[in-house]
Amino acid sequence: MNVYVLCGLTLLLIGGCSVRQVEQDSASRSASLHTIYIDGDGNLLDPATKDPIAKSGDAKGTHALEKQYVDAILQDFKKRKSNKPNLKLVLFVHGGLNEFEAATRRASKYTDLMLDDDLYPVFIGWDSGFMTNYWDHLVKIRKGLNRPILGPLSSPFVLLEDVGRSLVRIPSSIFKEVTDPIVVTKSVKIKSEEDYETRAKKLESEGFSVINRGPYVGVGSDYYTVWNPVKLLAAPFVDGFGTGSWEGMLRRTDLVLTKNSAFEGEAANESKSNELDTPRFADTAVTTFLKGIETDPSLKGSEIDLIGHSMGAIVAINVLARHGDLNIQNLVFMGAAAKVKDLENVVGPWLQLHQKAQFWNLSLDPYREMGENTFYDFAPRGSLLNWIDYTFGEVNSYKDRTAGSWWNITRLAEDIFPEQKGAVSLRARVHLTRFPIGDKCQWPQKHGQFDDFMFWKPSFWRAEPAGIRGEACSPYFAQE
Repeated sequence: MNVYVLCGLTLLLIGGCSVRQVEQDSASRSASLHTIYIDGDGNLLDPATKDPIAKSGDAKGTHALEKQYVDAILQDFKKRKSNKPNLKLVLFVHGGLNEFEAATRRASKYTDLMLDDDLYPVFIGWDSGFMTNYWDHLVKIRKGLNRPILGPLSSPFVLLEDVGRSLVRIPSSIFKEVTDPIVVTKSVKIKSEEDYETRAKKLESEGFSVINRGPYVGVGSDYYTVWNPVKLLAAPFVDGFGTGSWEGMLRRTDLVLTKNSAFEGEAANESKSNELDTPRFADTAVTTFLKGIETDPSLKGSEIDLIGHSMGAIVAINVLARHGDLNIQNLVFMGAAAKVKDLENVVGPWLQLHQKAQFWNLSLDPYREMGENTFYDFAPRGSLLNWIDYTFGEVNSYKDRTAGSWWNITRLAEDIFPEQKGAVSLRARVHLTRFPIGDKCQWPQKHGQFDDFMFWKPSFWRAEPAGIRGEACSPYFAQE
């Protein structure tokens, strides 16, 4: 099998994190006023052309142009807010395996709808495509640094290692493909399943907001264990080659806020200016934008909803850790690929400090996670979160598992969100939502479907039908 075929098989599986390229519903708004797209080095790209905003190697010149771009967004938000004082800012961060075109078209797809709801959207995009990240893993990046000589020289050994991992993992990959769907079947109910149900009920009695409505069964053809044996051959290669791409995407979540130049080469000779809005050489356009909200007297304190889908939740956690002055009202994770441990270390303490903030953790039904079936069952079963927990991710303790998994979060929520005494209830501000198995037009049924719906609406966070762009169910769902 050639490496591109293997990469294609991997893409079929972890494409569950990606969102389909969306048609351009409206050209009435400029994408540049609602999109900040960061490339694989932390530089700002023009959402209309895919070119860097600044082509010069001069760091000062680059930051000046990036700041000019960001200031245009801030001024537009400020102007609209002067006419609508209740206008809220919504920051959306997409997940892994989003190509540039899909990531940048969201502004055209959703901006007018969100403005109608008195929300000002800013879509934060980043280079999370499969091939670019696997290429970094194969040829460029060694221990987090660009290695222009060592990287290409060592790439044959990295490829050999990926092939070797695929071969060594054949038994465990096939075992996963056979056993997971058995757990999904109606006739089999293992003890841990009953334990999770008990835990979900107990969380309500402990003060959490738990949304866990039925139906709980009905995943259709996902009940069948093996009907297309090709996926048994594909699974080991998804394991071997997908892991490298996953590690590359993890690295790039850091580059959304910090430029690669912060880690490589000599530090830039920065200005000695004490102005708070002066960008550091390591600041990306996203960081410059967030600092602008924090420091501009007319914008400071603006209400914000921060929404992260899949790996976008990892970026959102970095935002919380670095920008504590932002007035985030609702933190919303949709199928979060972040570790439960990150919720404990960052989200929990953040909620204690921000006693009006609400945290929403949205999950698919766990049977949907385990039995996600794509491309007529040619690709291995399971959602991206399922594969991170059991294949790609480094799981040394249960808290290293993904927070977006319903079974993971219900098992650990009581421990990672201890109740505060003599203060505003923390647990009452933690909302755990499981989307029911059921109507594909009302709720997401696959990992990549969260933002097919009006994901900015609180009704969606409560697992109430929120509509698909205000239209009838799209043909995409009917083809499942």
